[in-house]
Formats: sequence, structure tokens, C-alpha cells
Amino acid sequence: MTDNENKEINEKKQLMLPPQENTDDFSEEVKSDKNYSSDEIETEESKKEFGLNFSKLRYSQTPKEKELLKRLSLILSVLVISIFITLYFISPLSKVGKIIVSGIENSDANKVVTSSEIRVGKSLWEQYFNKNEMAQKIKKNDQRIETAKISLVNLNQIKVTIKEYPTIGYVKISGKDYEVLASGLILKEPVKEINKNLPLLQNFEEGENLTEFLDAYNKFDAGLKANIESIESLATKTNPFRIKFKMKDGNEVIGLSTTIADKMAFYDKITAEMKEKGVIDMEAGLSGVFSYPHQTSESTEESSSIEVVE
Repeated sequence: MTDNENKEINEKKQLMLPPQENTDDFSEEVKSDKNYSSDEIETEESKKEFGLNFSKLRYSQTPKEKELLKRLSLILSVLVISIFITLYFISPLSKVGKIIVSGIENSDANKVVTSSEIRVGKSLWEQYFNKNEMAQKIKKNDQRIETAKISLVNLNQIKVTIKEYPTIGYVKISGKDYEVLASGLILKEPVKEINKNLPLLQNFEEGENLTEFLDAYNKFDAGLKANIESIESLATKTNPFRIKFKMKDGNEVIGLSTTIADKMAFYDKITAEMKEKGVIDMEAGLSGVFSYPHQTSESTEESSSIEVVE
């Protein structure tokens, strides 16, 4: 090749290349374009568009879909409750875990449980729903028991609360002492040891005269009851309610069980007016009372008459 030809080729190459300054400007333009790219602008617009579409989706349920969702929720709720109920009835909590007996003083707790027919380990609710029948069985099998109440405590425990008739005294039959309850019943089993603070009842039998006396006796205050040593029935065919009290302070009281409760309320006032220990006769009418010493008869001139005024 000649020198002239080489020169022409080099000139053509130079013409094809851009100037240096223009190349730098192009790079700067490219960088500048990256800061404000169309892709990023499109992304922001798409986000806004997606947010609008999402908000539309949240509130676009049809009435049928809402109704279906309600039914589905109801079915799931019933299913969950059924599962819990099933688990409860196969768990130990649905069985009687313990029997508690309270209020027992003289009765036998084991006999109370046996007569009630409540059983540990058996169905809690089946037994609890029969509580009234069980309470009646307890009362029927023990004359001491006035009331029996069955309740549920501590999830799966049954409590039996007992209230007993108090013992008001003792009656002696064939040399043995038997308890007399406030209900008027005389227990069939004799006691080995008596409570010396309670009176001895003589010549009493179950029936109207004992019941009438107990109605009066239950109205006495505690101090008066504590002062009674013994009570004797002086009943006759014409007067089945005549009774006599032997008091611990040395006095005796004769009266009728039908009127004695009101008159005995004035016992302390009457004895305060007596000069010596004696007999207080409360038989005379509804309010009449008179007293006389032990060594004299009712007809002596020394007798004093007292009228009880309420």
C-alpha cells in the first residue's frame, strides 16, 4: 500500500469515532436518565393501581357470599362446642370426684353417704339431677336428720349439708336411756352415756302429749332450759297435758303444756317473790299462778297467789 492510501484509511476511521466530549456528555445523560427512569415511574403507578384494586376486593362480597360465610362460621362454632362437650364427658371432670358431708354432730357420715346412693366415679350430672330424691332417702334412713341439702362444689365434688334435730332430753325405758329429739321422736337405740345438761323425761311416750310439750319447751330461753332437771308427765284421760318440772334451783313447777310456755317466761320474777323453795302451780287459767312451800299443801293459808300479767 502506498502512503497516500494509508492516510485515507486513517482519516475514515477518525470520522467514524465520536468526539471525546460528546461521549462524556452521553454518559452523563444516561446517568441522569437512571435517576428518573420510566420503570420506577411505572412501578409507583402500578402500586397505586394495586391498592385501589385491593380496596375494591375487600368490599366486593356479594350477599350470597356473606350469607355463606355466616353459615360456615355457625357450623364451625357448633363443631368446636361439640368437640369440647365430648372431651368434657370423657374426662374425669364429668364424674363425681369426692363426696363432702357437713353439719354432722351425732349422725354417721358413712351411713349418710350410703343411704344417699351417691357414688364416686359415677356420672356427676346424672346423680346431681336426682339430688331431691337422694335428700329424701337420707332423711328417711336417719331419724336424727331434719334437712339434707345436696350441692355441687369445686367442679366435680358433691357436698351434702345436714341439719340434725337437737336432742332435748332423755326418756328412761326398762332401765335404759333413750334420746328424745325436738321432732318428738324417741330414738330406738339406747345411749351409753347421757348429757347431764339435758333433762330426764318421765312417763312420756311418742304422741300428742309429747308433741304438745315439745312445742312449749322449744319456746323456753336457754337459761330456763338449763335450770330444768327433769320433766314428768302427769297425764290423765281427762287432762293429757298436765306436766311437772323439777328445777335445779330446788323449786317444782306444775302446769299444762298448752299454756306453760307463756307462764314460764315469768319464772324468775315469781321465784324472786317466794320466801323459800316450793311448788309453783301454773295450772290455774291462762294467767293465774300461785306458789306454796314444799312442806305444806296447796290449801294452806301460807300459799301466795300471783297473777301473771303479760
